[in-house]
Amino acid sequence: MGLFNYNNPVIKFMVKLANMMIVSFYWVICCLPLVTILPSCAGLYYATTRVVFKEGNGGGVTRAFFDAFKDACKPGILLSILADILAVLIYLGIITGLQTWQENLFWAFYLAAGFLIAFLLVSALIFLGPVLSRFSAGAVVVLRLAFYFSGRHIFRSILYLLLLVAMFLAVELFPLLLLLVPALYTDLIHGGVEKSMEEFIKSSQLEEAHGAEQKQA
Repeated sequence: MGLFNYNNPVIKFMVKLANMMIVSFYWVICCLPLVTILPSCAGLYYATTRVVFKEGNGGGVTRAFFDAFKDACKPGILLSILADILAVLIYLGIITGLQTWQENLFWAFYLAAGFLIAFLLVSALIFLGPVLSRFSAGAVVVLRLAFYFSGRHIFRSILYLLLLVAMFLAVELFPLLLLLVPALYTDLIHGGVEKSMEEFIKSSQLEEAHGAEQKQA
């Protein structure tokens, strides 16, 4: 009763905050091997959207995260390796472009192309975690879906990217925010992401990996 009643808004907020920290911690730890970054993003997205901000209790956070993580491992590890390789190549290309773009027009176009490719890749990466958490499909199909969603709603992708940069800068200034920012960022983008995926689901027969009715516990 009173302050310690579970339905008390203060208690509910504290529980939600704790769940955000738990799922963000899982995400950070599971990202460390690098080849599991995308399965970790799938676990983060599913646990955040289906448990932390939907149910408001912590009973299913751990199970939701690691169930989605496990189911996303097969295509997710392959895609993570590909993303890691592409990220290194694009980074090296942009560094080269920044050092040479003033020399002639070719290098200026080279740098511009590097930034464009980086934008397309990061935009698709933002959608890869959600796609892995929702669909049972191979790596190629998942990758195509991520590019489809990011390209179909380009202005939304730009907004998500700007928000990601803002979150990154916040963590740079206050590193402890890393225990909140992953779950918070996921919650901020999930409305538009879910809308895109639901529209696609209604118009296709692609099997979902995690139905909302299947894994509420």
